[in-house]
Parts: sequence; C-alpha cells; structure tokens
Amino acid sequence: EANLIGEDGQTMPIVMIRDAGKVRMEMNAAEGASTIITNGADSYVITNQSGRLIALRASGLTEQFSNPADAWQGELAQDATRTGNCSVAGENGAEWTKTTTEEGTDTVCVTEDGIILRATDDGRTVWETTRVQRGAQDAALFELPAGVQVMDLGDMGAMMNQALEQAKQRQN
Repeated sequence: EANLIGEDGQTMPIVMIRDAGKVRMEMNAAEGASTIITNGADSYVITNQSGRLIALRASGLTEQFSNPADAWQGELAQDATRTGNCSVAGENGAEWTKTTTEEGTDTVCVTEDGIILRATDDGRTVWETTRVQRGAQDAALFELPAGVQVMDLGDMGAMMNQALEQAKQRQN
C-alpha cells in the first residue's frame, strides 16, 4: 500500500500487488475507482462506467511494470549513486540518487527485493509506501473479472486516425 502524491499535494492511495512481472494496482482517483492489471503480455485499465464494468486494453503498459528488482540492479545502478540507507513503513532499503539537467534530482528508497518505499522529485515526495506484506499471490488477481467488456484502445486509435485521414482526403 502506498500514497501517490501529485504536484498539487493531493494524495491518492494505491494498493499494488506484484508477482514478478504481473502487477495489479487498485486506486481511487477523483474520477472514480480503477484497477490496472498487467499479466505478462497484456495490460488493462478496469473502470465502472454507467454501471458497466469495462476493461480498456492499454498497450505499452507492460514495459512500465517490469520487475523492479532488475531495474535497481541493472540500469539504475549504472545511472544513479547509492547515497545511503533508508527506512520507510518498517522496511529497510537503499537510497539511490540521480541528477540530470533534464529531470533534476530524483531519489528512490528501494528494498533489496525491489519494493519502492519512497520516491522524490527535486525533494518533493511523489510516492511513499505505507505498508508492505510479502507472500504468495492468488493468480486470479491478475485476471480480468468475469463478464467484463474489453475494449482495445489501440484499435480505436488506428480507426480514428484512418477516419481523420479519409476526411482530409475528401476535402482536397
């Protein structure tokens, strides 16, 4: 469990369940509750719209939810500097800092097994874990609920672009 803190200071509680490359994130945004499921090759954003449960297939999310332990041991270790130890929500971790001209200074506190405990952007906390519970995860958590209607956003985008191109051609 964690809090995602926006630039305006608004806090959004998040529950993240992870099993290697599979991720389930449950959140309550101002627009309503939603769940993101990434189960290997597919990612879905599940919302309730007008009483119907809808899953929007969202391509490109699977890369964002790769195993974080791999990132901390690989790319981050090359681009960031370990700046000390840290402790958040009763968990201990290593603090890593990275400074670039484009992004400023980012600091991450992460456990040895890849759980992000705290992340800051130029000193402002943007993520803070409030509770960690380790253990086996039920495979059903990474599956779509029965009866959910799936919409593929990738296909809809391609259709919209094709329709716009046809409209442009009709005007010429």
